[in-house]
Amino acid sequence: MSGQKVAQVLKMLGNAHCLCIMLRLLGEGKTLENLSEATGLSPATVTYYVNRLRQRDLVKSEREGHKVSYRINAENTDALALLQSVAALYCEQAVSAS
Repeated sequence: MSGQKVAQVLKMLGNAHCLCIMLRLLGEGKTLENLSEATGLSPATVTYYVNRLRQRDLVKSEREGHKVSYRINAENTDALALLQSVAALYCEQAVSAS
């Protein structure tokens, strides 16, 4: 991964809303409603940040009937590995702080 690409991914993960959404998408896809409930953000806010993540190729969408499901772009393996590292660090700190 180029330095520029790493900087873009870190910039997105540095945004609390983007990080929150990306962490919720680890594992399985979620709908806009699922993400809104899980993050406590309004549907409009989730839509805004999901679109930003999609523009940077970090999130993909899949239509399932009338609903759209969002997933982490597994093809972007470097960004996924970076997110998993951040998640491991974040979860470790959350556990040790309690």
